[in-house]
Parts: sequence; C-alpha cells; structure tokens
Amino acid sequence: MSATTTATAADPLELFRRYTIEGKTIEYLDADGNPSDLLKAATVRFGEDASFPRDTPTRYSRGNSDSDQYTLSALLHFFSHRDQSFYEYMKTTNTLGLQTVSFSDRGSLLDYITGKTDKFGGADNATAVAGEKHASSDAAGDGRRTRLRTGEADGAGGESGLSADSANDVAREVMRRERSLVSTSSALSSGKSFAHVQDLIKELFPSKSAVDAKNKASSASGSKAENGASRRKSSHRKRRDPIIVVPAAATAMLNMYNIQELLQNHNFVDNRALLEQGGQKPREIFVEHVMPSTGQNMRFRVVDSVQDFGEADWNSLVCVFTQGAAWQFKNWIWKSPEEVFQNCLGMYPKHQDEQPKESTRTWGISPLDIERNKRHMDRATVVGLWSSIEQFMARNKPDFFM
Repeated sequence: MSATTTATAADPLELFRRYTIEGKTIEYLDADGNPSDLLKAATVRFGEDASFPRDTPTRYSRGNSDSDQYTLSALLHFFSHRDQSFYEYMKTTNTLGLQTVSFSDRGSLLDYITGKTDKFGGADNATAVAGEKHASSDAAGDGRRTRLRTGEADGAGGESGLSADSANDVAREVMRRERSLVSTSSALSSGKSFAHVQDLIKELFPSKSAVDAKNKASSASGSKAENGASRRKSSHRKRRDPIIVVPAAATAMLNMYNIQELLQNHNFVDNRALLEQGGQKPREIFVEHVMPSTGQNMRFRVVDSVQDFGEADWNSLVCVFTQGAAWQFKNWIWKSPEEVFQNCLGMYPKHQDEQPKESTRTWGISPLDIERNKRHMDRATVVGLWSSIEQFMARNKPDFFM
C-alpha cells in the first residue's frame, strides 16, 4: 500500500498518541526514502501502519480557530522539546520556521499525547463526532443568532443531542426567563439627586488658594521622588535607537541597498539588481522589530558610516556586518577588528556553500548563511539573526529593554 493511500485511512494524531504511549519508534525519511531528522524529513512513517507528509495538518486546532490546525511536524517537535522552558522552545521554533504550540495548549496536548487523558479541547474527532449543526432564531425581534452544537454520536452511529426544533425551544425558554433590570427610560426617570456632583467638582478642581496651600505642605521627600521620576522620564526620552552598521562597499553581499528588505521583509535581494535599477543609496535606514522575549517594539538605525559618531552612537552600536575587510574599521574608536567584535555582535554574510575568509577566524564573528536560490529559507535565517541580536543586547546592553 502506498504512503498516500495508507495516510488517508489513518489519523496522524491518533497514531502519534498510540506510538508515544506504546513506546514505538517513529521514523523520519527524506525525499529519497532515507532515514533523516525531523527538519530535513519529507515523510513521517509510523511503522507499517501509515506514512504522512511531514507537515500534514492534524485534528488539533490552534487556539479557538476551527480552520487552523497544528501540523504533524509542529506536534512532533513540541513533544521532543517538552522539557524546555516556553521561551527557549519559542525561540527554537522561530529559528527553524516551525509552528509554535501555544502556551495555553501545551498542558492539554501533552496530557493527551502521553495518555493521561482521552479528551482535549483542540481536536475535531471525525470518527467520534456525528456532525455539527447550527440553529438560529430571532430573539425578541433583535436578530441575535444562537449557535448550538447539536451533539456527538457514539462509535456505532449514535443519536443527536438536540434537534433544531429543540434548540429553538431552549432559546425561547432562556429568553422567557430574562428580566430587564435597567432600560433607557428607567435610567432617565430614576429620580436620583446629582447634588453631590458639585462637591466632587470642588474636590477635583480646587481653588488656587487651596492648591497653593497644598503645595507648601508637600514634604521634601516627595519633591525628591518627583525629581527622580522626572529625570528617569527625561533619560527615557533621550535614549537612542540601537545601531546596526553594514559595509559601505557596493560589492558587499549586504549593504544599504538591500539590508532593509532582508531585516524588515525577511527576503534577500541581490544588491547588483538594485544597483542596475539606478536606485539611490539611503544615508540611514530605520527598521522596526518586535522582541519575542518582551513583546517590545524596538526601532533600529542602520548606517554604513561612523564618520559622525559621537559617544552616544558608539554606546548604541549593537551589530556590525562585515565582508572580512579590515579597512572597514579605519577611524573607529577600537583599534582592531578583534577589539570591535568584543564590543558588538559581528556577522559575516555569505552563501551557504562558501567559506569565510581565513583572516576573519580570530575576529570572533558568526557566519550568516544565505541560500543562493532557496528564498523560502530566508525567513528562518533572519529569525535566527534577530535572535542573536536580541541575546547580545540582553547580555551586554540591557538598558535598551528598560
């Protein structure tokens, strides 16, 4: 029986659960049918029972969406990393470009897969659910729709819990028991006195003499606290954007022509094509990025020259892209490339099949591997890049997160 035929007659979620409970081996095969790992696999094989494409959607819904399901690869990856903290797990999935099992689904999904429970909230069990019907009725002429789940069948074909007529009867009974406590008319004719409003206004908006007396009575400690808060706010307003520097050379793999498309849109574009179009090189670029660990929306400034840098700019420098040319760091405050990359994150962009220059081996920089033709891999590359930048900032420049 072919893999496709077998898969249509089986349920990947149930097979995953059964193999986990029974301790059976799940195999990962590449496109040629050879053993592989999950990330490189094209097919997931459950022994002689069935085989599925790696990213087959399962019956487990993501959150409250009935139309969006977790893939088989997402569940397998989650289960193999179940002992990680949610933050570490989320960073891993983002780097690899896989679905992330939400924090709210982790407990129920893990209990189901390991056999601790037979029920969970995210599945639409096609073998157990007879169907879902929707009944709507006009309640008191306001056109509200009542959506009812009509029941579940047993394994032999069972009975429906509620018919459409029964659902309407239930809705009418609920409406009959409702009591209107407040209406527009009753609120306007309540007869309540609003005389106390005048006293509230006096309290909220005191006279000038009362304000002067209160100010004179303020304690010295209160003044100091206020001044401290004012200084903190002023410092926060003056905080600069973190800075990223790219090479100025037109032949560099990443420069001012194509860096925004990579960082903002997760897409690598050969800058030679942009140069042929006659585009103007921007003096600086601003890129916004949401930090996954904090949810903070942070703006980054990208430049290719440090000629006008002051002390605050050097302190704001977080990442430098280099093609391995030492002259890039001429007139920098640090005297050598090694010293530069002791103070900021260094990235060496190159194609996947290239080797970095021999001279850069002592610089303390990391390769940024970009596929030559597989543009769908750019997203995973950029997610990993942002993760490295965030980790460097958290360790060395935590003030940006305050």
